[in-house]
Amino acid sequence: MPLILSLTFAVGLLLVFLSATTRWTPVRDEQPRRPVLRAFLDRNGAGQVGVRDFALLSAATGIALDLATEFALGWPMVSAAALLLGITLPAWYLTNRHQRERTALQSALADAVDSLRSAVRSGMSVEEALASLARHGPEVLRPPLTDLARDLRVSGFEEAIRRTREQVADPVFDMVAAALLMSHRVGGRNLSTVLEALSRSVRQTIQVEQELRAHQAKNVLSARIIAALPLVLILLIRGLNPGYLDVFSSATGQAILALCLLSVAIGYAGMLRATRLPGEERVLQ
Repeated sequence: MPLILSLTFAVGLLLVFLSATTRWTPVRDEQPRRPVLRAFLDRNGAGQVGVRDFALLSAATGIALDLATEFALGWPMVSAAALLLGITLPAWYLTNRHQRERTALQSALADAVDSLRSAVRSGMSVEEALASLARHGPEVLRPPLTDLARDLRVSGFEEAIRRTREQVADPVFDMVAAALLMSHRVGGRNLSTVLEALSRSVRQTIQVEQELRAHQAKNVLSARIIAALPLVLILLIRGLNPGYLDVFSSATGQAILALCLLSVAIGYAGMLRATRLPGEERVLQ
């Protein structure tokens, strides 16, 4: 007992000493993190879509696929698996649409950089060249460039470029924005040379990506055929000879089919992930 009391007293003295000699630093409040679904929508170009609306759309898609599967097969557990797959369809669509839009946007940016370089070489100021692009540039870039031309008159050059960079949210435009900001701060004597090199780099990157996507398309097609083949066979057999699949009418059989359906979906997602091209990192954040 005396030993325990001595150790307790010693620990108490140590804690008092540490509390008196250790510098106290206030805990900083961390930046509130965006919800996962909100971050996903913003990352895939659907920032105008509300989280609640997207959740309702996903639920409606899942219910529709669930009802269609139940009507076609009449197996509740398989229909439940189809419900889970249907919920992910809007997210899959947004991801693929954003990828197509990103490719089109970067091609348009390469053309816009060429036009901007030609305008600067002809003697136009950067502000005049950007305003001209807002009227006559690539169609996909006209809305953000129109906002940029307006902000140039209202907010100043750097603030206007910053807002447009956040609006476009593309690594290629980040490089263009960095070149424009640097020329604005130190002078634009070499801006046309920088834009020419940037345009060449962007076009080479796009060409490499297009070649890679052509090879990727073969793998994606193979993944879709492999994933769809079992489902098509089940539907055909169910329609031609329903009694042949009576073994799956029990709860155990339906559970096995549901697990098979989910495994096919997971395998398909894994094949797509394995063949996915690495995304470009933003230059400025």
